[in-house]
Amino acid sequence: MTAHDVLHHTGDGTPVWVRGTGPTVIFVHGVLMDHRMWTPQIEAMCGHYRTCCYDMLGHGTAPDPDGSRSLGDFVTQLHHVVQQFSDAGRPVLCGFSMGGLIAQAYAARHHEHLAGLILLNTVHDRSPEEAQTVRDRFEGNVTRGVENAVESGTQRWFTAEDRKRHASAIASIQQWMRDGDFAAKRKAHRVFVSSDGEVTGTLGALSCPALIMTGGRDAGSTPKMAQKMARAIPNAELHILEDQHHMMPTLAAPRVNRIMLEFLARHT
Repeated sequence: MTAHDVLHHTGDGTPVWVRGTGPTVIFVHGVLMDHRMWTPQIEAMCGHYRTCCYDMLGHGTAPDPDGSRSLGDFVTQLHHVVQQFSDAGRPVLCGFSMGGLIAQAYAARHHEHLAGLILLNTVHDRSPEEAQTVRDRFEGNVTRGVENAVESGTQRWFTAEDRKRHASAIASIQQWMRDGDFAAKRKAHRVFVSSDGEVTGTLGALSCPALIMTGGRDAGSTPKMAQKMARAIPNAELHILEDQHHMMPTLAAPRVNRIMLEFLARHT
């Protein structure tokens, strides 16, 4: 990320970029992206927190083991990160989109290891119609490649006004999607498309507080999904940013960061 980050590796070879001191916050990025998406959050938080960003399996410089992926593979990878960076106390876990799906699955199994959970623009309990839509989108990426993913994401995530006001940020997001081995990323994408049902009904026992946020115009990680998660988790707060789409951690970073920092101040 920058010269201020220190690169660590877990025992399984996962790269983790660390900056700052204080209570620990671990960030899990979305599918087809990598740890770089968290730059606005790291810059806002590293003065008060130890921030840890890593690349998911098959993304960035993370390993891409042979064979297919399962949700459990990503939970195990995250568990190694949490174990390595719990030396100063239980961390807060923050996941975006697929990272939020992984974070849900991790918290359902290991919530006692967490001080808090933040779920941004995260999928949960898709309807049959929503599930079919993401399966069709995945098949399009398989047959037509990374540019199909870039074009589809651009159309769904950004308005014409966004493309004028945030051209540089959107170009970065598109490049994150293009970078790396797209075949390796598709292994994760298949998990993202097919595994949200694995966490449905598992969040009721969470002992850590949760912050749930999404955009009011996010068609993939919808307000309805966020409301379901907020109802399922015993100690949860919900924020819907009505005018935002999927990539609000980047395009609406000041608003997102303010809410996150308020949550962290209360629970760390």
